[in-house]
This record gives sequence, C-alpha cells and structure tokens, in this order.
Amino acid sequence: MTELLIAGGGFAGVWAAMAAAATRQQEGATDLSIRLVSNTDQLSIRPRLYEGATPEMLVPMRPLFDEIGVDLTLGEIIGISPSTVRLGTSETLHHDRLILATGSQAHLPPIPGAEEFGFVVDTHDSTQRLDRHLDTLDVNDTCAGTILIVGASFTGLEVALALRSRFGRAFRVLLIDRNKLPGAGLGDTLEAEVHLALRENDIQFKGDTSVVSASERHVQLSTGEEIETRTLIFATGFHASPLTQLLPNHCPQDGRVPVDADLRVSSVPTIFAAGDVALAQANADHHTLMSCQHAIPMGLAAGKNAVLDMLGKATSAYSQPFYATCLALGPYGAVFTNGWDREVVKIRAEGAAMKTQINTQWIYPPRPELGRDKIFATISGELD
Repeated sequence: MTELLIAGGGFAGVWAAMAAAATRQQEGATDLSIRLVSNTDQLSIRPRLYEGATPEMLVPMRPLFDEIGVDLTLGEIIGISPSTVRLGTSETLHHDRLILATGSQAHLPPIPGAEEFGFVVDTHDSTQRLDRHLDTLDVNDTCAGTILIVGASFTGLEVALALRSRFGRAFRVLLIDRNKLPGAGLGDTLEAEVHLALRENDIQFKGDTSVVSASERHVQLSTGEEIETRTLIFATGFHASPLTQLLPNHCPQDGRVPVDADLRVSSVPTIFAAGDVALAQANADHHTLMSCQHAIPMGLAAGKNAVLDMLGKATSAYSQPFYATCLALGPYGAVFTNGWDREVVKIRAEGAAMKTQINTQWIYPPRPELGRDKIFATISGELD
C-alpha cells in the first residue's frame, strides 16, 4: 500500500483530497491510500468571516471523506520531511508523497500591544472572539464608540463595510493604511467604487498612517494622534504556515515556498504544495495570490498530480487562465471585476448577488449525500 498524505484541512487540502480520490478511482489504483491530517475536522469557510462567525461557515469534513474513501487524522503537524509528517503527539506518519496545504495565518505588525489588545478576522475562533467583544460595547462609552481597522485592502475593506451592515451607524469606523489611498493597488476603477462605498457609509480613512502602540483603551498612531478605542482590528495581511520554513527557498516576505509547474516543491521531489503556502505561476505573467480562488484549483491540480506521480505517470502543469475579484462593500453592495486588470463588470446589487453566489455555493465542497459518483464526476470535470 502506498500512502499519500495531505497536510492541512483548508480549501487547498480538501480539494486536493477530492481530486486525489477521483484520480485514484479513474486510474484504478486500489492500493493507494489517501490520508488528510488536520487539527480540526471542519473546513472553515474563511472568506466569509468578514460577515462574523456563524455555524454554517464550518463544514464537517468526515462525512465527505467517508463517502470518497479518504482517511482523516486529527492532530497538530509540527514537522515535515521528504518521507514523514510529525505530529504534536510525537506520532510519525510515513508517506510516499505529501501535499503541503497548511494555509496561512494573519500577520500582526510587531508593535507593543498588538497581540494583547488587537483582533483579527482570520479563523472561526478569532472571529467569534471579535463578535463577543462587539456585543459588549456600549456606544455611549467614548472609547467603545470607535472601531479602528488597520489595513485598507480586501479584508479591511470588507470588515469595515460589514460592520455598517451589522450595526448601522452605531459606531464610528476609522480605517487606516500605510498607503495614501484605500484599496491601493486594486486598480483605478475598483478604487473609485471603494471611495464611493466608504463615503456613502460614513467610514473615515487616514492614509500614510500606521499604529505605533496599543493599549486597552488607546491606540497611538504614527501621525502622533491618539485614538480612544476598545476595538482594534488588524487586517495587515497573511503569512504562510511556518512549516514552509522547513523547506528550501521559502520567501522571507510572506513565507510561501516556490513550486514547479506541476506544484512540486522545487528540489523536493516527494512534496507538492498548494494554496497559501505555495508560490506558483497562475499564468505567464502573474503569480498566485493567497486566496481561495487560487487555493481550490491549486488543490485540485496538486491532488491529481501527486497521484499520477505515485503511479509513475506524467503530471500536468498548473495554470489558471480565469481570474476575477468580488469585493463585498456592505450596504453599498459589492464590486465584481474580471481579469488581472480588474475590469468592473457588476456593482452594487448585481455585485452583491454575485458575491452571495460565490460565498454560498462556489466555495463550498460538494455535499456527501450526492454520492461518490456524482462527487467524482464534478471533480473530474474541474480537473479536465
């Protein structure tokens, strides 16, 4: 029996497991075992957490895996090698091929008070912690009445505008960023819609600004200004799983590890990588981003290629010719763009309808009650 191990139960890992199982059946590889190792038995629908943490954002993995013949092992992965995975329990799992898909985590700036007093919208648990805190705020308290969000890119913008949808104008929402403009780098047309959404929803923005220090009731800004607040939310980007540091050539900027065209870790022939841990070419001109939009197809490609490689068959180059963006902007609606140049296609209510479709259908795995054949047919269609 040969063993394929998948490390991580996020989007890349779950879709890799489905693709590997579908490829195993297609190739008739009955002596190939597939095992996914994760510290939880639930897939977190992480892109929706800006809405707040709700039960439907946690999808049980075991029923799906039981249906498609994938084993699930719960444990914290603390080490990887070309032939093993080591768990926090000191258990060592051996593999013939490994798919590293342990994702990313929110990056906090190294400033005094950030970890103690800051919140992040990163995991279901961290978002629940923020939700519980928001429920305790008294808007008549000067400190409680202001919510400060650090970072005005995707996550920061979606969180800021979602607060208006959830709480109306009960709170002052202040958004700051090191860049001069909110949504900097998203393209001129998308930036224009961002400005409009912030203005319509009375969200203040301070550019060329960062946090110097934080305490329970105050935040000191780089401008010298002191903000009274009990709610400091960091949306300052993500860093790949620290397990990538055990592999050669990981990127110091975000921790991702470069992969070859078939998503094999460069110079480590038994390890593939997918999702937020991997730096791959989406097309000739662009690298992948830390996004479920890339994690899902990367997982599909890595799952298929790992099985084919174990069977001594040729692997295929990963590519992602289609790229789109859908940015939720609270009461404004959403903006849907097409292509790497982000041509605006839908705005406001039409954009919001697209975002709802993405959030409630496209990024959820197939339901186990569909049955193995239909699940594999769906996955095989995406693999072609």
